[in-house]
Amino acid sequence: MSSSGADDDHLPNLPDDVVFDQILKRLPVRSLLRFRCVCRSWRSTVDGSRFVALHLNHSALHAYNWHLVCLDWDDPEHSLCSLLSGESLARASMSQIEIPFASPLNCYAFFGSCNGLICTMEIAANDPDYSIYVWNLSTRKHKAVPRFFKKKKILSMEKTMEGLGFGFDARSNDHKIVRILQDVNRKGLETRVQIYTLSTDSWRSLECEVPALCNPIPAVFLNGNLHWCVSKHTEGYGSILLFDVASEVFDEMVPSEEFLHVLSVSSEAVLSVLNDLLAVCTIHGEAVGHPEPLSVCSIWVLREYGVPESWTELYSFECSGQVSRVDGFTRNGELMMLTDDKERVSWNPITGQFAILSLPGHCDWITVVESLVSL
Repeated sequence: MSSSGADDDHLPNLPDDVVFDQILKRLPVRSLLRFRCVCRSWRSTVDGSRFVALHLNHSALHAYNWHLVCLDWDDPEHSLCSLLSGESLARASMSQIEIPFASPLNCYAFFGSCNGLICTMEIAANDPDYSIYVWNLSTRKHKAVPRFFKKKKILSMEKTMEGLGFGFDARSNDHKIVRILQDVNRKGLETRVQIYTLSTDSWRSLECEVPALCNPIPAVFLNGNLHWCVSKHTEGYGSILLFDVASEVFDEMVPSEEFLHVLSVSSEAVLSVLNDLLAVCTIHGEAVGHPEPLSVCSIWVLREYGVPESWTELYSFECSGQVSRVDGFTRNGELMMLTDDKERVSWNPITGQFAILSLPGHCDWITVVESLVSL
């Protein structure tokens, strides 16, 4: 016993800033949740906003901390989602994660991921509206968002478009959900904007004018802004709508003439993020002069954020068969697509190789980083 005690006396006594700032910030969330039980001071530090931000900033730099989360819409139970490593989808192993708020009678879809938090939409049978949950998959914590204001009933409604986005307000260190509801009727375009703030757990209305959205695809969050594609004269892709999450102001980014022409002839254009640059993935239709059907896809990136002239075509490639939808880039830079054969395919821009993934064709997916961010 005395010998053991003597050895313990010679063990180094590391300062807390070294333990947390240099060592513990590198650990996965599941380990840190266990280390909270070591003592009160460790629990307080791990839960503290400073360490949470420190761990998140470090975690976001490494591909092994990013995961692709997939919902199988054909799963009758609707209680599990698949989790794949973000390093390589072609070689990724898959595990199953239980959705803590799932009900077998309802369906679910993702519409945003930010700082390790996932926004999930719950669609129940015989309910015109839907519920929203904010979920930290790493800590297994979730929060039910209060129901927003009911949809405004408008007579002679011809078309309804809804845009959703989830982003982070760095100014107030808060997360927000933005909902744009647009109705086209005899009076023209009517728009309602609603904002949910996580810290106050409440919705409020924002009075403003918003151009017509092109599709209900969820917004892309980058550089403090949410981004949606909007239409030009209600037909085709015309520009990109921005919403500054901190100042809560809308703006419009008009593409260059060259890129605008590409958008005008594309059957689909999807916003995404590639290497921290705003990207647009387009489908131009069939390649000409080929005996077999081929789809032509191109990737454009905004080299200098906020400068429309910096839109540049980065890649253009042909895909054997018909691509019915492009879903955007994963964190590791692979482009996800869906073919007419209902196969989920990824394309690696570095190698130029395609891979058929073991994911269901009828599914929803999102990328998420491990984090300790609380609700």
